[in-house]
Amino acid sequence: MTDSDAFLKAWEPDNVIPYPRQQWLDEFAAPAATYPAVDFLPIDMSAVFTAYLEGARFDLYSRINLDMGPDGTLPLAVVGAVPEDRDDMLFCLDGDSGRILLLGVDDGTLELVNSTFKALTEFLYHFALFIDADTGGFGRAKRAKALRATMNAIDPEALSDRESWWSIALMQMGSKG
Repeated sequence: MTDSDAFLKAWEPDNVIPYPRQQWLDEFAAPAATYPAVDFLPIDMSAVFTAYLEGARFDLYSRINLDMGPDGTLPLAVVGAVPEDRDDMLFCLDGDSGRILLLGVDDGTLELVNSTFKALTEFLYHFALFIDADTGGFGRAKRAKALRATMNAIDPEALSDRESWWSIALMQMGSKG
């Protein structure tokens, strides 16, 4: 398990924001083990994640009770967004299970991003390390393949679909599934 200092070093101390960990543990049914060990998130992670939602349609940590028809309501909390589409593509914590889902606001789609909130932070941590060490070009595909292997060991479900959020992000960096 990665400690707080390692996360802060990878994400940089001025690029993190606390999230209401204890409040969510008290309010949501998701098991405590699905939460990250740290109580903060990165604010900006290149092209894959942003918690900077000022001026966007939804605020960071907004609650969305998604109507699932006969299955009831799915409690979601916004933890970030796709940087290029902060109004429509939201990373949300599923309050029942602890999964991270990508909510397409306009069309109401849900896609699994990570099987736990903890796995999302681990992915973002390893992604930050990759970006910090990346010099582009030569060797990038090999490093991206190693990153995929690391991420797959953390959360194979997040990479099981070739069209998943992380599979596509890694493919764009040069790693073939």
